[in-house]
Amino acid sequence: MSPILIRTTDADFTTPAAVGAPTGPQIAVTRIAGNTATPSGNAGIWECSPGRFRRQVPQAEYSYFIAGSGSFTPDNGEIVNFRAGDSIWFAPDTQGEWDIREAVRKAYFIIG
Repeated sequence: MSPILIRTTDADFTTPAAVGAPTGPQIAVTRIAGNTATPSGNAGIWECSPGRFRRQVPQAEYSYFIAGSGSFTPDNGEIVNFRAGDSIWFAPDTQGEWDIREAVRKAYFIIG
């Protein structure tokens, strides 16, 4: 199998949309580019403006943060602060709350 290249430009991003499960007064807006099917799931680039909201991805996910900062608080768990250069692994069915403090851009790989 050949490598799969995902190349994006600003013009490739979807129209910004409000998050589906906000938990605070500031409604975060997201957009995606390069969402590409792979043999194991899909990968792409995700951007999000500041705000608080519930995680809505039921599958396992690996994320690498290219820009921005914030935190993720898993249900019944300790807060995980992140910033550009960090990576996070989410096991399947990880539930919790995002708190995006500085606009985020991340590369993601969703398995399943």
